[in-house]
Amino acid sequence: MTSPIRFGGLASGIDTDTIIKQLMQVERVPVDKLEQKKQITEWKRDAYREINRSLMTLRNSAVDLIFSRNFYAKKSSSSDESRVSVVAGPSSGNTAIRIESVSQLATAATQIVEPVDKNGVKVTKTTKVADMNLQSATQEIKLSTATKEWTLSPKPRTGETVALKDATNNPIDVNSYTYDEATGKVTMNDGSDVPTGTTATYTSGYQIQIRSVEGGDFKTIKVSEGATMENLVTALNGKDSGISAFFEPISGKLSLTQKQTGEKSIIEFDATTKAAFQIAPATLPQKGVDASFMVNGISMTQSSNTVTIDNMTVTLKSQFTVAEGAVTLSAATDTQKIFENIKGFVDKYNETIDLMNKKVREDKFRSFAPLTKAQRDELSDDEIKKWEEKAMSGMLRGDTIVRSAMDTLRGKWSSTTAATNDIEMKQLFQIGLSTGADFTNGGKIELNEEKLKAAIEKDPEQVYQLFTNSQSGLLLKIRDAATSARSSITRIAGTDGSGAPTYSMGREMAQIDTRIQRLNDLLVNKENAYYRRFAAMEKAMNQANSQAGYLQQFMAGGM
Repeated sequence: MTSPIRFGGLASGIDTDTIIKQLMQVERVPVDKLEQKKQITEWKRDAYREINRSLMTLRNSAVDLIFSRNFYAKKSSSSDESRVSVVAGPSSGNTAIRIESVSQLATAATQIVEPVDKNGVKVTKTTKVADMNLQSATQEIKLSTATKEWTLSPKPRTGETVALKDATNNPIDVNSYTYDEATGKVTMNDGSDVPTGTTATYTSGYQIQIRSVEGGDFKTIKVSEGATMENLVTALNGKDSGISAFFEPISGKLSLTQKQTGEKSIIEFDATTKAAFQIAPATLPQKGVDASFMVNGISMTQSSNTVTIDNMTVTLKSQFTVAEGAVTLSAATDTQKIFENIKGFVDKYNETIDLMNKKVREDKFRSFAPLTKAQRDELSDDEIKKWEEKAMSGMLRGDTIVRSAMDTLRGKWSSTTAATNDIEMKQLFQIGLSTGADFTNGGKIELNEEKLKAAIEKDPEQVYQLFTNSQSGLLLKIRDAATSARSSITRIAGTDGSGAPTYSMGREMAQIDTRIQRLNDLLVNKENAYYRRFAAMEKAMNQANSQAGYLQQFMAGGM
C-alpha cells in the first residue's frame, strides 16, 4: 500500500515525521523479534535439508553398491586382440584358455536379386509396387471401441469387398452394414454403432513373405497401395523382417543380408516373391555359416562370432591356423576396481558424517541475531555477509536428531558380521574398514587400502557377503538407517519444494507470518493515530497563531 504524503510541523516547527518514526521503531520491536525468529527457523530448516540431501545421496550410494557386479569385477586380456578379444563377466573364474585356431568365422546368409516389373523391366527406386508381380496384402483390422462410423485404415482397394466378423468371430451379414468407397467408412444400416471387437477383412496394398530362421514361420512385410520400390526397401529393413536390404539403383539389384549369422539363419521367400525377384522356384534358401574353432584342444562350432566360454565373452575376429600360434585369453579378479567401488561408498559415507559433525559442533554466536530491515539498510553488502555468517552459525549445534543419526550409522559398521569359516574375515574391521578409536570423528571410516585389497584378493565372495548379506549386510543397514534419519528430519524440516503445512517448521513459520501480518496491521493503525494526534496539535497551534495575530493587529490599531 502506498504511504500518503504528509507535511508536518508547519505550524509548530516540530519535526513530527522524525518523532513518529522514532516512536514506531519502539512499536516495531515485537515485529522485528518475530521476523528474526522466522529467519532463524528458515536457517535451521535449510541446515536440516542440507543433511537430508546428503543422507539421500548416501542411501542411493548404498543401493547402487549392492549389485554383485561391484564386488565381482573382472579384468581380462588377450594375447592378440586383432585375432580374438575377450571381456570377462562378474561370474568368470580366475582362469586362462587358449584359442588354438579359427578355421571359419560365422557369416550371415546373403542374396542378391534383380526385381522386375510386370513387363520384365528392371525396377528403379520410383517403380510402383503395384506394377510388380507381388502378392496383394490382406488386411485384418479390429475395432477397439464402438462407433457410428468406422474409418478403415489402410483404405481398402477400389472395388474390393469388406467382410465383417463380430467379437466372437462370427460373420456379420453383408446386408446389415454398408462400406462407402469414397469415404472409407463402415456404418450399420439400422443406425446403431459398429460394435466393439468387430473385425474387418479386405485387400489393400502388397506384401512379401520371408523366412529368416530355418524351420521358422514366414513373416509378412506389407506396403501400401501407392508404395514404391524405395518404400519396399524401407519395409524390408524393418525390425520384424530379420534382414537388412540395400537397393543399388544403377544396376537395379537388391542386396539382402540376414541380421543373424550361422547356418540356421536363412533367407527364403514365398513363391510369389520369388517370381517378382526372378528367383527360380526350386532355389534352396540361402544360408549362413557357423564359426568353427578349437579351444584347449576341443573343436567347437557356434552360430555367432561372439561366444561365451567359461563365463567370458569371446569375440572371434579373424581366421588363423594352429601353426600361426594360439591366442591366450585370461580373466582375473579386478581388485583395483572392486576397491574403488567400495572406497567410493566409504567416501560418500564420510562426507555425510563430516557434514553432520560440522553442523552439531558449529559455534553458535548468540550475540549475532538476524539483522532487521532497518539494520540492513545501515550496513554495506560485505558487512551484511560477515554478520550473517556469524548469525547462521550453529543452527544445529548439539541437535539430538542429527547426533542420534550419527550414532546409528556408526553402530552399523561395528555390528556387521558374516558367517564364514575364516575367522579373520568375519567383521569389517578385519578387512580394513573401521570406525577407529577416536569417537570425536563422529563415526568416520578409516580405510586401510592394503588390508582391503588383500581381503578382496583372498575371498571376494566373503567381502561381498559382509556388504550385502540379506540378514546382516552393511549396505542394507546403512540404507535403512539413512532412510529412517531422513524420515525424522523430513517430518520437522520437509524436503526441497515441500508445502509449509506438511512439516512442523513450515507450520511454525506460517503461524509466525500470521502474527506478523496482524501486528503490521496494528502498527499501521498506531502510526495513523500518531499522525492524527500531531495533526490535531498542528491545527490547534495554527488556530492559536491566527488568534494571536488578530489580537496583535487589534491592539496595534487601537493605539
